[in-house]
Amino acid sequence: MPGSILSLLFPRACVGCERDGVLLCEPCARSCGGSQSIVLGGIAMRAAVPYAGPVREGIVEFKRGRRAFAGDLAALAARLLEPGMTLVPIPTTRRRVAERGFDQTRLLARLLARRHGVNVATLLRATHGAAQHGRSRSERLAARGRFACIANPGASGTRLVLFDDVRTTGATLLDAADALHEKGYDVREALTLAWTPST
Repeated sequence: MPGSILSLLFPRACVGCERDGVLLCEPCARSCGGSQSIVLGGIAMRAAVPYAGPVREGIVEFKRGRRAFAGDLAALAARLLEPGMTLVPIPTTRRRVAERGFDQTRLLARLLARRHGVNVATLLRATHGAAQHGRSRSERLAARGRFACIANPGASGTRLVLFDDVRTTGATLLDAADALHEKGYDVREALTLAWTPST
């Protein structure tokens, strides 16, 4: 569908203040709060903004199919990028991809690569039952074996950084790191667009 028609059907306006032309304007993004850094299971995890208020609304709309917002969300995550990073996107399940028509994390990673010069390595695939949505905190933390590692010799020896859209308990990132470690990949960092305030 041409962009002009899409803009008429889905006009872009800030989810915080309704400013035209942007999913989340810079003042509203700043009002949501700053980044967070934690270490969990030996993985240094950083997130750009809290998953609350306008940011939460924007991510939900993006996952509902408003792909035109991907660039605005990627810009928020770009604050945490550093030279030499190779992002390893956490894959979405096939069912979610079929429902949405795209894998939101891979789309964001590709935009970050194109606009900010980081590398992206596809090293993971989701196995059956990988989705965490709808699970309790204890169920999320207990879930293991949701990812399989895909060999990619070009990624060896690079600064691998797991990348996801939202971090809740961190269990998904730890599970993905385990899958990579089992195949000999050295990954010690994770970056997400947002973090849930409860973590």
